[in-house]
Amino acid sequence: MDKKQSCFETNSLMNKGFIKVAEDTKIEDAFKVMENNKCEEILIVDKESNLKAVLTNKDVNDFYFKVEEIFRFQNHILNSIHEAVCICDNDGIIIYWNKSSEKLYGIKSEEVIGKHISTHFCNPIILKALNEEKSIENVKHEPIKGKSVILSAIPVFNKENKLIAVVSTDRDVTEVAKLSKELASVKKEIEFLSYAYNREIANNYNFSYVMGKSKKIIDAIALCQKVASTSTSVLITGESGTGKEVFAKSIHEASGRQGKFVALNCSAIPEHLLESELFGYVDGAFTGASKKGKIGMFEFADGGTLFLDEIGDMAIGMQSKLLRVLQDGVIYRLGSEKPIRTNTRIIAATNKNLRNAIKNNEFRDDLFYRLAVVQVELPPLRERKEDIKDLTNFFIAQVSHQEEITIKAVNDEVYDILGAYRWDGNIRELKNVVQRMVVLSTEGIISADNIPEYITKDEKAYIDKKETSSYDLEDNVKELEIRLIKKAMELAKGNKAKAANILNIKRTTLYYKLNQYDIKD
Repeated sequence: MDKKQSCFETNSLMNKGFIKVAEDTKIEDAFKVMENNKCEEILIVDKESNLKAVLTNKDVNDFYFKVEEIFRFQNHILNSIHEAVCICDNDGIIIYWNKSSEKLYGIKSEEVIGKHISTHFCNPIILKALNEEKSIENVKHEPIKGKSVILSAIPVFNKENKLIAVVSTDRDVTEVAKLSKELASVKKEIEFLSYAYNREIANNYNFSYVMGKSKKIIDAIALCQKVASTSTSVLITGESGTGKEVFAKSIHEASGRQGKFVALNCSAIPEHLLESELFGYVDGAFTGASKKGKIGMFEFADGGTLFLDEIGDMAIGMQSKLLRVLQDGVIYRLGSEKPIRTNTRIIAATNKNLRNAIKNNEFRDDLFYRLAVVQVELPPLRERKEDIKDLTNFFIAQVSHQEEITIKAVNDEVYDILGAYRWDGNIRELKNVVQRMVVLSTEGIISADNIPEYITKDEKAYIDKKETSSYDLEDNVKELEIRLIKKAMELAKGNKAKAANILNIKRTTLYYKLNQYDIKD
């Protein structure tokens, strides 16, 4: 076709009354014009009304077919990838939600498309990308509880550089996060076990670790050293905090036994669990029992020493079972009839008067005689005042090393105050007080200001009273006796037998003193 003929046909089309639309009209708008005017074709013209093209129904249908094909292809690709893909328009309205998004969040596309992103998610990062018009890449995020993702949000701009959408991709790392958390937990457990092991190694006490120059302590050490190498049962008595476990470990270390030292606090475990702790159990022994069963403390300490602390708190029924094991040297796991012979030495400890417990039918006399073949009594700290300074210095050195605090000096007044205090909590209380003093020390100097107020008040009240009254020895002894008796009665909750035991005097002497000083129950 020559140029002349083409111009003729163009003029012919322009003059036939065809509907004309501007060349920058959107295809969907042009299609609506054709639909509304029920025409098969329209003319596309430029600003000077020059014909640029003829758009027919077929052209539009072909265009939409191609668009649908592209969309299906794109949808297939986006649904094939493992990442969750979400597309929001510039208002934050969700316009696309792939299959991986449905799987990751458990929300169907029809439930979210057309809704604002914040409808289903709190603090969505995609909004940050929208507001700041900046890409956000590989950010760990928890869009909903229980789901951890690595998220990237990329803004999309048109040719005029105007933001039209944001595409976000979420990679599910929930299992990875869970495994990471479990790994951290295992790491922490390993660190704890390492710490516990090192602490156990460090706490392999021997008698050189036991500090003291008082006669009672020296006698106790000598007795323990004498029986250490035997298999004899030992009962260690004394108030809480007097160092019963330290002595038990020292006996074990000096015994030459190759097995472990295993400690069990009888008062810390409920009666119904104590039997399984001591003797172990087999699969199916009781509801909730491990399928693997469990080894008991007697087996665990085989060839070594089992330290039964607070033996006076053991229930009568359990005492009978323990007695049988001590007599026969054989244990039976719960749920099993198979005898297991053990070579386990028993060292027991208590802060109770077991002879009184026997009288009150709270402790079996036959078990007592089995346990107390050798009885070692540890004195309370108030009966070994000469050891307080050495113990204080020892704990200062120990704590200052642990806390990495340099202690240059201790004021003499500190030793005077600590020496005058009654120490109901014994060595354990002293160690705690020393720890406080070291931590609160100023410029490496420990002064009376670092001592807890309850100690200084107790000591000061007693000294002040002496300064404002007579120094008569008889009066002061009387006053001190009254204070001690009242305190013992308070600790014993009015039980005179227990109070007499605390004071280490005969019950008849206590009755006489109560009457002499007119102390009411």
